[in-house]
Amino acid sequence: MCNNHPLVTQWLSVRLLVAFVALALTPSIATAQSGSGWANQGLVYLLGPTLDGTTGVGDLQTEVDMGMSDVFDAIDKGFLGMYRGEGERWGMLVDVVYMDLKMDAEGSRGVLSGELELEQTLAIASATWRLNDSLRLMGGAMYADLSTEVALTGPQTTRMANVSEDWVDPVVGAVFETPVGAGWEFAGSVQVGGFGVGSDLVVILSGAMFYRFNDWSSLSLGYRYLDFDYDDGDGADRFKFDMKQHGPLVGFRFDF
Repeated sequence: MCNNHPLVTQWLSVRLLVAFVALALTPSIATAQSGSGWANQGLVYLLGPTLDGTTGVGDLQTEVDMGMSDVFDAIDKGFLGMYRGEGERWGMLVDVVYMDLKMDAEGSRGVLSGELELEQTLAIASATWRLNDSLRLMGGAMYADLSTEVALTGPQTTRMANVSEDWVDPVVGAVFETPVGAGWEFAGSVQVGGFGVGSDLVVILSGAMFYRFNDWSSLSLGYRYLDFDYDDGDGADRFKFDMKQHGPLVGFRFDF
């Protein structure tokens, strides 16, 4: 069991958290149209996740089971942000998650304990096609780069292992958006990927309410869920990352 863990923005180094991902974004509705007819929008956000799963290097495997309060203590640095651009029908979404996590760890049988460090970068790029005012389809790819170092100590031994892994997963999904009142909007998205190309499966779900202050800024409050299932390699080169990360998010959206 881990007593500490991950997610907050580097430039808000007061150790507020960030987080998957994901791998995944929480888009919005209204975007300011430029003179060329192309709209640009950015979103930066903080995530307060619960983490539950397993990560392994070689034959060493550690369980991760953390609540939101543990994340505040474990995050070293991180960043979460999204860019959205859209024309009349076609558009694009880019979501970036970076985090560097340092935490206590326990072996899968509970005999060994020690430390786990996980550095993770996720970048999701998708093309979008607007079907109507409320629904867009999207498809693209997710790039994942993970580096894990495990040091576990038992009654008679200390074991260490580290590995770096990167891969690309195809992702497809949909975004639903609708106004819900004066100044308020709802946006929800679902993305599924992997299909054995890189990960066995990746699932990213998000939903958020947006309150628009003016023509260029909005506040978002929502929830995000990211489920990774990746296992590759054999022997000392084996790398396993089977993790669920989910929790509330708060963000600031700006049109430009």
